[in-house]
Amino acid sequence: MSGAAMSDLHRIETRELSSLSATTHDDRLAALILACILTAFAVFAIWPEIDLRVSQAFYDHSKGFVIDGNPLTEALRMAVWNVSILLCLVAVFGTFLGAAGREVILPARVWGFVVALYTLGPGVMVEMLTKPLWGRVRPTQVTEFGGSLHFSPPNELADFCARNCSFVSGEVSGATVTALAILLIRFHLGKRMSKMVSILLLVVTLCLPLAVASQRIAAGRHFLSDTLFAVLFTLLLALALSALFRPLSRRVPSARPRQSAVPTDH
Repeated sequence: MSGAAMSDLHRIETRELSSLSATTHDDRLAALILACILTAFAVFAIWPEIDLRVSQAFYDHSKGFVIDGNPLTEALRMAVWNVSILLCLVAVFGTFLGAAGREVILPARVWGFVVALYTLGPGVMVEMLTKPLWGRVRPTQVTEFGGSLHFSPPNELADFCARNCSFVSGEVSGATVTALAILLIRFHLGKRMSKMVSILLLVVTLCLPLAVASQRIAAGRHFLSDTLFAVLFTLLLALALSALFRPLSRRVPSARPRQSAVPTDH
């Protein structure tokens, strides 16, 4: 067998072993996230007052939720919202340009993964499935916080809300997708970015969902469980999509030219 053939065989074996290892790792992560989801449902079923107690910490009987409508927190919230929209649009263009052979920062399949996650996460999973199915009203609408409707824990399906319901938080789901997209960009750029920028992107990735969740809870727009399950559901969806997109990496040819088996003079 020639040296070039041996090299190709070694590359194939390495790729298959890497794929098998990634699949095993994803299975463990999926099991962990499912365990967290089931545990969280059990905790909120046993102690549903957790949601009310957390929201109560940000509520004043004379003023309502203290940061609801606050210009600074609303500006920060809209900044995250606009970044999410911009990143989604970049992912769409990156997918089309990558498919045409012009890679932009990330491979086309990675941009396609980001587009699919934005569409199926905040779009389909949140707005079309969980919100209508759970029918849960927002904190400002329940009697405990000056509203006229009944509070329902996350383990109960209610019919108090017909549209734009509370469970789960679409903005927290979107922030989670944005954080994952930033993490992918950081991973693929690797050593091409400075250590300072790499650390900054990692901090943003970790803090973005937490910051958005905190703002939505403190403004009385969502309960704690709305934000917690938004993150967990989105992470589980991301793992499921990664399993679907991974085979594409074996079909998309590398952008790097293949080296000749005969060495050239320099």
